[in-house]
Amino acid sequence: MWNFWYTNQSPSKNCTHAYLSPFPLLRDEHNSTSYDSAIIYRGFWTVLMLLGVLSIVMASFFIICAAPFASHILYKAGGGFFIIAGVLFSLVVVMYVIWVQAMADLENYTNMKKMDCPDFAVYVHYGWSFMLAPIGVFFALLAGMLFLLVGRAIYLHSD
Repeated sequence: MWNFWYTNQSPSKNCTHAYLSPFPLLRDEHNSTSYDSAIIYRGFWTVLMLLGVLSIVMASFFIICAAPFASHILYKAGGGFFIIAGVLFSLVVVMYVIWVQAMADLENYTNMKKMDCPDFAVYVHYGWSFMLAPIGVFFALLAGMLFLLVGRAIYLHSD
């Protein structure tokens, strides 16, 4: 057991994970929030994300309260909040793409890192959560439109 856990270890690796910031980066300084522009950009991104989550929670609350088909106004309010959440989440996705593709200066970052490590290479990969985000935006917009339609149908048949 001792050999398995302690003495039979693979040689250590020198891996460095990097968080790329599209804002100016000084050599030997790795704080991505040290610039006002980074704080403002990330602040907007965070606020949009939180507003989207809050919109989804509010929409769900309105839809749950309107569940017995009692109030068409609550269905319409819930549908409106779902649409607002879909728009906010699409802005978050667009801001992330702009961050990674347009603002991040990968060429200068690579050149700076090659001074320390000549075989340094940068690979940009989108994760599974990024791939699912547009699907979530689509379903939020679809739910919003469907609940607006349900609210309209309840209003038309309530006479």
